[in-house]
Amino acid sequence: RAYCTMFAPAQLPYTATAALLMSLQPILVSLSKNEAGGFDYSVPASTMLSELLKLLLSSGLLLRQMATCAPSELLSEQPWAEMLSYSLPGLIYFVNNNCLFFILQEVDPTTFQLLSQMKTLFTGLLFRLFLRRRLSAVQYLALVTLACGTAVSQLPTYRTEAGGTLVHKSSSSFGFLLTLLSSSLSALGGVYSEKLLKGRASASIHWQNVQLYLWGVAFNAIGVYTKDRQALLGPGILQAFHARAWAVVLCNALNGLAISAVLKYADNIARVYAHAIAMMAEQCSRRSTYSLFFSLVYMVVFIRLRCS
Repeated sequence: RAYCTMFAPAQLPYTATAALLMSLQPILVSLSKNEAGGFDYSVPASTMLSELLKLLLSSGLLLRQMATCAPSELLSEQPWAEMLSYSLPGLIYFVNNNCLFFILQEVDPTTFQLLSQMKTLFTGLLFRLFLRRRLSAVQYLALVTLACGTAVSQLPTYRTEAGGTLVHKSSSSFGFLLTLLSSSLSALGGVYSEKLLKGRASASIHWQNVQLYLWGVAFNAIGVYTKDRQALLGPGILQAFHARAWAVVLCNALNGLAISAVLKYADNIARVYAHAIAMMAEQCSRRSTYSLFFSLVYMVVFIRLRCS
């Protein structure tokens, strides 16, 4: 049923757009790093700008919707309770979006995409626990296959450099733990967001997004003030933002809007499989663009994830 939903004509544009933006996200973040592997620009400011851009776009779309058609009832019977309910996913996404930058300091984008498939396993479990949705035996098998494929990616690998030198390669343990945390937070935020978005099916997705991104801007503003207070008082926090940093801001904003549409009109299974599609697209792109070495282990992971 999830397969039919995510690839149905009405939902396919959202799933495909989310997959495209997910594949671009880690590449753009990696390209925005400096020579030392860090970031010259403020990470909290980058995530806050993305949240602010999402809020502005959602507000504009909401105003356009209200001007062009008769809107459904905007406020619920308990508007303040509904507004507060969006604070939890706002907090989860605040932590998770900032984690992404630190993860990509520890692992390369391909490894990140592989490890992030653990969110499929977490999503399946949370589907069962919180949304009371039953998964078929085939779907459980797919989740186990994804988990096994991710575990294989942690096996140490070897490759021969120029001159015949055998080089040992393995993923950062800290990066693996951060990705595990990110995957669990992403799954929890996704499942809870789907529950909110579908809880009032008649409500405008743009109004629901506005409520979510208001919390996102608030949490990230606190993060910016806490970490970059001196930069705010100095010449300006935006001076370190170069073209690649702004590309990250734009990609993260559009990615958030696309995922919200997937959760509203499809489901979380579509979201995590869009991430799997993004992983395969990103691998192929890096192979052709950067001549990235594909070890036998990575090929095994790739095949297992594709089969799931």
